[in-house]
Amino acid sequence: MIKNVLKFCLGAFLITGCNTTNGQPDLKQYVNPNLGTVHSRWFFYTPAAEPFGMAKLGASTNGSYGNEQGWEAIGYEDGHTSIEGFPCFHEFQVGGVMLMPTTGEIRTIPGTLENPAEGYRSTFDKKDEYATAGYYSVRLKDYDVKAELTATTRVGFQRYTFPASGQSNIIFDIGSRLGESGPIRDAWVKVTDNHIVEGYVITEPTYVDKYQKGATVNMYFYAITDKKADRVGTFIRGQEVKNSTEQKGVGSAAVLSYQTKEGE
Repeated sequence: MIKNVLKFCLGAFLITGCNTTNGQPDLKQYVNPNLGTVHSRWFFYTPAAEPFGMAKLGASTNGSYGNEQGWEAIGYEDGHTSIEGFPCFHEFQVGGVMLMPTTGEIRTIPGTLENPAEGYRSTFDKKDEYATAGYYSVRLKDYDVKAELTATTRVGFQRYTFPASGQSNIIFDIGSRLGESGPIRDAWVKVTDNHIVEGYVITEPTYVDKYQKGATVNMYFYAITDKKADRVGTFIRGQEVKNSTEQKGVGSAAVLSYQTKEGE
């Protein structure tokens, strides 16, 4: 039996640099990753990625909805008006490790397009979204958070600019079906020293069941935030947050919470 293993590193969540053209023509002005994203596949929309890179980041509007046949249009759709998070894995039959910045009460389900407020997803306006080759940004209206994504060949970076808040959160939704991942076999997430988050998710994609029954895709991640959280919790999707730093099993998730100043 062959097991496909992906190893992935998430970088610090706050970054300070931007790409420059060094006097060369800025060819990114001709790139629009949102073309063709109406009724498109999971792996089509990864603006925050290098060509052939391992870290492929993007926004998800309905990636958590499930993918019964393994090939349905799911993930990001240009006509949707809310975002459930920012997954780090986008490949054929591969999806996982979704992050979402929020403020206020911690919700433990993504919510739906029809009723975003029931979960941690947020509405957004197209005028507040920007996507180009290697970079994506959007303002999450419900939390007044600006999210920015970029990547090197193997490492993904996410920067969140928060408002003044007594509780700003970063949710790590690890152990739930996402995109074309297929059913979850197992998952684990652990927070160390309030700023290191690591774990894995093991999936069984639909196409594996057809061509190599029993094989799995194993995705591992290691993340570092540039600021230690004031509080840490874990939960199983849909259940209450526990005062814990480690969670194992299907639906595993972790959340880091902070007090933030305006523009932090």
